[in-house]
Amino acid sequence: MRNDFDDSLDETSMYDQGDREEITAVLEAADDVYISIDNVSYHVSLRGEGMPLICLHGFGEAGDTWDKLQLPGFRLYCVDFLGHGVSDRSHNPVLYQLDTVLRHLYTLIHTLVGEEPYGLMGYSMGGRIALQYAAMYEPSRLLFLILESASAGIEDINERQERAARDEVLAHKIETHSIEWFEDMWSKLPIFETQQKLSSAVQHTIKERRLSNTPEVLAHTLRGTGQGMTPYVGNKISELEMEILYVSGSLDTKYDTIGQTVFGICENVAHVSVAEAGHNVHTEMPDAFNDIVNLFLSDYNDKNIS
Repeated sequence: MRNDFDDSLDETSMYDQGDREEITAVLEAADDVYISIDNVSYHVSLRGEGMPLICLHGFGEAGDTWDKLQLPGFRLYCVDFLGHGVSDRSHNPVLYQLDTVLRHLYTLIHTLVGEEPYGLMGYSMGGRIALQYAAMYEPSRLLFLILESASAGIEDINERQERAARDEVLAHKIETHSIEWFEDMWSKLPIFETQQKLSSAVQHTIKERRLSNTPEVLAHTLRGTGQGMTPYVGNKISELEMEILYVSGSLDTKYDTIGQTVFGICENVAHVSVAEAGHNVHTEMPDAFNDIVNLFLSDYNDKNIS
């Protein structure tokens, strides 16, 4: 069932009670919605019942990356970022800049859940954006974060500028080559080496998902929300008044170390390293990822819900 909210529902801060009731009724029945913000349409798939959990995918992916996630007691809202999946593919680079992405995410979440409390989960780029959202907006209704292989940003400003320069070089290469070139290059990065052990069917799904993108949008995304453009918020993690789960793969040395040294030292963070997994734990080891997340959520409910 597909549902499109028309343009009259763009300004969610202006909703009256009647609008909210209409939206809630649609969302309760829907498994697929399109929400317009600033004249661009975001696709969100919905499944399950219970507390809202907003799910954010990685670079070059889409919301269907979470298809194997099974979380009883939660309603999953799997977002396609702008330019990804079947969300609109705007040519306007401003819409891919971090401040716009965060503002749109705020509006999107408000549209989806209203004043309900919710959780936020993100993988890689999606996890980085989720953490930025929590650190910059810190909405009182955001109860917990689940981050998978996500960065808190680059602390050293010179290193951050160097990363931005490298991202610009890569963005230029992507927009001047074919999407097939990008998929081949991206799949051969060392960080994804562990995915070579996946079944041919899963590898095919990953490949098709990457091929569904366009070079222009990927370049805009790198320039707007790449790690070189993301402020460092590692020093704010312990100040967040919420519980955080950080999941990494033991074979992904970079992010496993980040999990230990940046997140794991904070009292409000539980870091779980999954043996023999790489960067994308939820795809490489979906059963283990499901178990870890369900245990975290069960513990959270036991401590916070009477």
